[in-house]
Amino acid sequence: MEEISMKMPNIENDFSRIIQRIKDISVKFEATDMIPDTVCFGSLQFNEKRPSLPGLKTVNFHTGKIKVLFKIDIRGQFISGIFFNDDIIITDYTKNRIVHHNNTGKHTEALSIPNSPTDITKVNDQTVAVSSVVRKIFIIKLEPLTLVKTFDIGVPVWGLSLEDDQYITAHNNTIYWLNADTCAKIKELPTGTDTRSVTCCNKNKYIYMNNINSIKLESTDGNGFQYYTNRLSYPFNQEIDEEGNIYVVGYGSNNIHQLTPTGQLIRIFHISDIDKTITMYPWVMRFKRNTNRFLLTFHLSKGPVLVCEIE
Repeated sequence: MEEISMKMPNIENDFSRIIQRIKDISVKFEATDMIPDTVCFGSLQFNEKRPSLPGLKTVNFHTGKIKVLFKIDIRGQFISGIFFNDDIIITDYTKNRIVHHNNTGKHTEALSIPNSPTDITKVNDQTVAVSSVVRKIFIIKLEPLTLVKTFDIGVPVWGLSLEDDQYITAHNNTIYWLNADTCAKIKELPTGTDTRSVTCCNKNKYIYMNNINSIKLESTDGNGFQYYTNRLSYPFNQEIDEEGNIYVVGYGSNNIHQLTPTGQLIRIFHISDIDKTITMYPWVMRFKRNTNRFLLTFHLSKGPVLVCEIE
């Protein structure tokens, strides 16, 4: 019974996600007055909406409130983390460790590593890659937590993501693409500012901080954009939800800007509105893929790790 109870939130999220992808489409024909020799007899109107079922919640990412589900009491500098399958993995820069939690936030295991971790990304269903500011990437197996391999990197490293067999990292005003098998540099892109991480929409689109008050989406199809506002400061981290909405974490402005996939502002979340006990230095936001659940970390011990959802 305990195992079933622990899995109930995931079952509910799976059902809700399926319902959100089902759409009711209706077609209405509106006739116009018949006029001789005309080729127009009226118009078709399409109406698309999501159905709702009793007992199952649907999520509106544009209007839903943020609810804190629970907290993980890891504090310090440059805290990062990801959801890994049903679990949560946190990188603890201050204590040189990787910490494994179950889906309720309960600590299950920790692994000390030689150097301070700066970020983490999923490699496959058994392993993660962890970056370190000393120009290293650690490959770590999760069950049990085991350091499998260490790569020495020839370029500065901070944030870390994996896309199409390439690691993408950034530091010292430059984005770097690395071969995932060897970690050799493939290419680089100067950014002109202290870019720390890159968020990938897909193989052809990526987002990064290109100014202390702006982020830029680069796209090979020519549909990129820049989002600039003086209400945003040091947006080191960005994230994307399952509908493609973009979340820009303002480290210096203490807020999160929610944008449409094309870069239009939807709304701004102030950190104190998410948790009144925390007012400063949000660092990393990461969604659990294909859900409305995300984690939010803070720099300089300004708060614990928050596990939240958009209702």
